[in-house]
Amino acid sequence: MDLRHVRYAITIARAGSLRRAATILRIAQPTLSEQLRALEKEVGVEIFTRSSSGVRLTEAGEVFLAQATVAVDAFERAVIAARSKGQTTRLGVADGLSDVMAGLLAQLQHTRLRVAPMGTAEQIVSIVDGALQAGLGYAPGSLPRGVARMLVHRAPVRALLRRDHELAGHERLSLADLAAEPLVMPESEAVAGARRFLEAFVRHRLHPRLGPSAATHDLAIAMVSEGAGYTLCVRDGTPVPEQLAFVPIAEEVPPIEVVFLWNRQADVHDLISAARHLARSG
Repeated sequence: MDLRHVRYAITIARAGSLRRAATILRIAQPTLSEQLRALEKEVGVEIFTRSSSGVRLTEAGEVFLAQATVAVDAFERAVIAARSKGQTTRLGVADGLSDVMAGLLAQLQHTRLRVAPMGTAEQIVSIVDGALQAGLGYAPGSLPRGVARMLVHRAPVRALLRRDHELAGHERLSLADLAAEPLVMPESEAVAGARRFLEAFVRHRLHPRLGPSAATHDLAIAMVSEGAGYTLCVRDGTPVPEQLAFVPIAEEVPPIEVVFLWNRQADVHDLISAARHLARSG
């Protein structure tokens, strides 16, 4: 059966006349009448009764179109689903979130993804302009209207330093203990992350000593391993060398929050579902 003929019949039923249906469909009325007769011949029953005032569904026609409408809707949803599966979704991932990304990908089966290393601020811009459909980043202060967010991971701030450092043996470290030590920060955290950590010191009237900056979180870990100082930006679930240790902070410092970002108009339902699972498990 030609699905186009079924769509024509649905339009005729909604329009109430062949003339109006032909106008809506932008085809000649005689052509539409011919297509309708072909459908009725194939179904084996009369679907419409004709009169000078228009057309009306027969009892058999009502039964047929009720089921046919459901079938057409299901077919169209299937086409949309198939096309979306054939498309590649671009996911931005901020530095230091490879483990969170792995947890997200573990929940996906069919979505075709292209992962792009990208800072949170750049992700937001790219999501707005459509170059990116979703992203994993650090919680931003505010978002444009078209971008949605979901908290998927929250980690307390810990100091990461060498085990042979004199402060590493403490059960907890105060910000005053750390203020005199060089703080290593990755450049990728220079705006949001650094501000959060530095404000924690400032609230206690402390002036942290800034050490060398690192291009990435991995490099920050390596620099701490080499004795360049300590860092606060690495989450305590991140694998680090054995010679390093995480030590809790005595004062209250806002946690490191990881968010899933997406374009509200993008078809990323599988990713949203995976992010929800990640949020529940985290």
